Amino acid sequence: MKFLPEYDLYICGKDSFQYADEIRTQIKEKAVGNVFVTGMIEQTEKIWLYRNCQAFLFPSRGEGFGLPVIEAMQFGKAVFISNYTCLPEISNGFAFIWEKLEPEAMAKSIRKNLPLFYEQKEKIDQMKEHAYSFSYEKHIKAYIDLYHELLSAE
Repeated sequence: MKFLPEYDLYICGKDSFQYADEIRTQIKEKAVGNVFVTGMIEQTEKIWLYRNCQAFLFPSRGEGFGLPVIEAMQFGKAVFISNYTCLPEISNGFAFIWEKLEPEAMAKSIRKNLPLFYEQKEKIDQMKEHAYSFSYEKHIKAYIDLYHELLSAE
C-alpha cells in the first residue's frame, strides 16, 4: 500500500497458505500499517466490510468462478480485478481491469477510476442488476435441469 497510503487494505479468507505468511512477513519487515491479513471471517464481518469499503480489489491469478467479485458488485462497490481467469467475463464490463499486476499502475488505476465510478449511479444500478442475476438457486436449478435432460436423453 506504498502507493495508496490513505487507504487500508484488508486481505480476507483462508490464510493457511504460504503466501499469507509471506505477506505477514513483508508487512512486518516494511512496517506497513495499513494492510491487515484477517484470515477467515464470519458472514456478518464480510457484509460489514462490503458495505463499508470504498472498493473491492481482486488481483487474482487463479480464482475459480469469482464469487467475491459478484458479491462486491451486489453491494454496489467499485471492483478492480486482474485480467486473468474468468474474472473479466464474470464482471461483464462493470469492473476495472488491471492488465498487469504492478503495484504502482494498480494504484494509479484506483486513483483515476474510483471517483469516477461513484458518479455513475445508473451504471452502478446496472452492475447490481447484473450481479443479482447470479444466484445459488438459479445455478442449482440449471444443474438439475441439465441432469434431467442428460438422464432423459436416449
